[in-house]
Amino acid sequence: MSMQALSSWPAEQRRQVRGILTDIDDTFSSHGKLTVAALAALDRAKNAGLRRIAVTGRPTYWTLPLLRLCDFDAVIAENGASAFWLDKNGRQQAMYYADAQTRLQHRQRLLDFADTMRQHFPDVLPAADAAQRIGDLAFDIAENIPAIPLTQLNEVVALIREHGFHATTSSIHAHASVAPFSKQSMSQRVLHEVFGVSDEAAKETYVFIGDSANDASMFAHYPLSVGVANIRNYLDRFEAHPAYVCHAEYGAGFVELVDFLLKDKNE
Repeated sequence: MSMQALSSWPAEQRRQVRGILTDIDDTFSSHGKLTVAALAALDRAKNAGLRRIAVTGRPTYWTLPLLRLCDFDAVIAENGASAFWLDKNGRQQAMYYADAQTRLQHRQRLLDFADTMRQHFPDVLPAADAAQRIGDLAFDIAENIPAIPLTQLNEVVALIREHGFHATTSSIHAHASVAPFSKQSMSQRVLHEVFGVSDEAAKETYVFIGDSANDASMFAHYPLSVGVANIRNYLDRFEAHPAYVCHAEYGAGFVELVDFLLKDKNE
């Protein structure tokens, strides 16, 4: 399916949007930084009554700053391993893909596998945020090192799968997990269990914006899906593409989407 420009998105459909699900790295952020423009757009979306949910591959320990400082309504971390939100009294609540004992068992298996990865690919090391994770193990493929070649990335993913783990990639990390959780499965659970939005309603009233292969489950599930322009760098890694694409890259693409939606609401 070819991606279309935002301008081709039917106005009646856009006006039904009640919330934004957004990836973080290279979608909401720009080259590892949060920009004033992206944070301001997030605030404009809130003031317009849109629910804002972060859906990231970043670790569970990142969720509190995203909730408190960026003021997201909920944060889904580690590609669906965990989710956090604040209740009506401002207390943080959480849900996980599995109970604590199971997560610890999975964690040990992943740490053991890190040694195997190092033996095969000495330059592919656990990501800087690996110790802050509870459900997956991320390997650095482009965050603090020059981006590894696509051929090597494919070999890394193959090694993960050969050892019985589930694998996905973002623009900066390759992820291994024992359980087959995904951004889509946890998004569906959070929308329904926390906010009372059925999956059928979410498909008509929530837009997802992302940029990389670990967003494919979201692109496939949500008809109202958008890619920031830098998604074109990774399309050959995708199992599913978004319906629409921004003109702008990175956080500027997020700003473009928000302004596009709010323009319709203000008309």
